[in-house]
Amino acid sequence: MDKDLLLQARNIARVIDWRIQLRIPSILARDEEFSLRIQVVAADGLPVENVPNKLSFEHSIGIEGLPEQFRFDPGTSSARIDGLRAVGPEVAVARARVETPETPWIKPVVPSNPAWIFDEPPYRIYWGDLHVHTSYSNCHAWRCLDPEWCYQYAREVSMLDFAAAADHLRGIASDPQRWPRLQELVQRYNLPGEFVTMLAYESSHAQGFGGDNNVYFADEDAPYFWLDREDMRGGSPTVHLEELWRQMDATGREYFSVPHHTGRSNKYRSWNEPYHDPTREPLFEIYSSWGSSEMRCSHMPISGGNNDDVSYFTDALQAGARFGVMAASDDHATLPGSVHHFRTEPFRVTMLNGHAHKGLTAVRSPELTRPALFSSLRHRNCYATTHVQSLIDMRIGEVSMGREIAADAELRRQRQVRVYLTLHDAKIATVTLMRNGVALESQQLRGRQLTEEVNEVLFIDDEPLDKIALRDCRYHNQPFVVYYARIVDNNGAHQWTSPIWIDLQ
Repeated sequence: MDKDLLLQARNIARVIDWRIQLRIPSILARDEEFSLRIQVVAADGLPVENVPNKLSFEHSIGIEGLPEQFRFDPGTSSARIDGLRAVGPEVAVARARVETPETPWIKPVVPSNPAWIFDEPPYRIYWGDLHVHTSYSNCHAWRCLDPEWCYQYAREVSMLDFAAAADHLRGIASDPQRWPRLQELVQRYNLPGEFVTMLAYESSHAQGFGGDNNVYFADEDAPYFWLDREDMRGGSPTVHLEELWRQMDATGREYFSVPHHTGRSNKYRSWNEPYHDPTREPLFEIYSSWGSSEMRCSHMPISGGNNDDVSYFTDALQAGARFGVMAASDDHATLPGSVHHFRTEPFRVTMLNGHAHKGLTAVRSPELTRPALFSSLRHRNCYATTHVQSLIDMRIGEVSMGREIAADAELRRQRQVRVYLTLHDAKIATVTLMRNGVALESQQLRGRQLTEEVNEVLFIDDEPLDKIALRDCRYHNQPFVVYYARIVDNNGAHQWTSPIWIDLQ
């Protein structure tokens, strides 16, 4: 093989495998000063050692103060450009053309995430990964890393706003020093206004006993759940989720639990089971690197196989459960917010199951503090994406996603459901309105306005509310109708709103 051609091929492969991330705040006030953060990672999700590329900022919108050109300092792969200003009118996006010295004919344009610009922002949007596994989980030892890396990587490489190491209880309980250290790291890395940490763990339960759930605390020094007996051990303990709730209630600490990958082929949770408490479990992890648990048949099946029971998000809604949605990584590689194919074994062909996108949760909150984020999550003021930091909202009248409405005469006759979106790096999007867990209508959008404007999609449902209401559901006796929206773009990225419920009196 020609060595010069081989070297050239390696250079091209290296450049193509790099990923340049541009990050700006998702919500900005008009004329607000802000910073653009830049990070370059390789295909393995780790920062590169040196970036020779020059960035030329071209065709950015809604931003003043960007330099015409930018170069990284030698030996660095991250940077920050301060002193930018949001001018709008509605959306801000930074765009950089990347000059590649080794392959000058390749000049890709990289956009930042979009930002919505308000005269007076009604909220801010913060992004994070709340389901990160570390070496303390005692699984996948060759690719899980120390818990401290979880917070360093989320803050500095993925440029997230919040994160939580949610390790398996069986791993935490195996060493008495692990939980105190997790508590200490949560305290040390929590920087209000800059980066927020949450104390968490994953509690596994056998099928019929609650399945897999994560627990999140408002405090830094809360205790974890553990029973020193045989039925608590192993990967599928036959200890019921309700036992966890009872023990956590007794501590007096604020917490909530979140079911996840309920659609897996084993150790799942069925919504025919007689327990669900919206005060204890306000959220549902609709997506992770394992796949989607939205519905039985989706574009992102669960790694390892799906079950055929009523165990999906749509089933939970039909049973009367009132969940907001979140998404996370759960990738057992301690790379929160990254994009890489992780389900591999050393020196072997890459496995086909598992998803390269890890999932992120977007939280609408007045400020970046743990109490504010915890409150927003508990009140379902959030939405889920497979990875991209797209901006979405859904409203019925003045009521936004995650809320409940009492039906009046007008709502009984007709509902106007509006979905607002500005997508991250997409050209086509399909917006589907889900009613009572079933697709009601889809609309498609295409063009530059998807990433440069606040797009409004209007759905009108004029079927009588009394006719379509769900009744006598397991978890909600009174009749109701529930709506949520799913957005899928031409890159395969998904976004899900938290639902809106209309209650009939």
